[in-house]
Amino acid sequence: MFDPVYQFLERIGYPHPIHPSETHIPIGLVVGAFFFVWVALFFRRSRLALTAWHCLILAFIFVFPTMILGFMDWQHYFAGVWLFPIKMKFTLACFLLVLLFTAIVLGNKFGTNSKSALTFYTLSFLTVVFIGYFGGQLVYSGWTPAATKEYQAGEKIFKSRCSGCHPHGGNIIDSNLPLRGAPQLKDTETFVAFIRNPKRPDGSSGIMPPFPELKVSQQQAMELYQYTLHVLENPRMKYLGGK
Repeated sequence: MFDPVYQFLERIGYPHPIHPSETHIPIGLVVGAFFFVWVALFFRRSRLALTAWHCLILAFIFVFPTMILGFMDWQHYFAGVWLFPIKMKFTLACFLLVLLFTAIVLGNKFGTNSKSALTFYTLSFLTVVFIGYFGGQLVYSGWTPAATKEYQAGEKIFKSRCSGCHPHGGNIIDSNLPLRGAPQLKDTETFVAFIRNPKRPDGSSGIMPPFPELKVSQQQAMELYQYTLHVLENPRMKYLGGK
């Protein structure tokens, strides 16, 4: 659905997910608001409490585009698969919206440093901490060796199409079916046939989406296979110069 957007970004030199850079805005504003309001409380600086309230207003505004871009990244990199960390991120993002809206209303009605407002400032802070935690689970769940020049084309396809569900050659949907060591890697024909029409070991359809030639061309499928076979399948020692 959003492939043209990502293809355009790749052409101008940005091959990465979009929303991580945007998450810093609402998260940073919530963290700033949390510290401003507590400093205002302890040192009795009403202006800092007002600053904190303004931070929450901006955070509330920026949550919306961040969620939209997160949805786009989810569709593009994870094919819309409801992984547990993604479920938690969407749930917490919606919860954060409610908390921010409530804190803004309470701050306007009872004062920016009222006890009720302080409670929601703190809950908002804790919520963004957990959002960051589950985001980290998606990104830092393992280790992948760097690809040599001959496999970089396949690495690019893997990062764009496969890394969401198979980070570092694993499988965050079903850990018992990792990409590393999969029987579908025995030869090119088997691999290409599988990504065109993926099936579970029992022959049933799983949640892995098919990748027709419109999304992954025959040439790209070959490059992806070579990267998977020679980089993800190889031991770490080879890529660390024998260290």
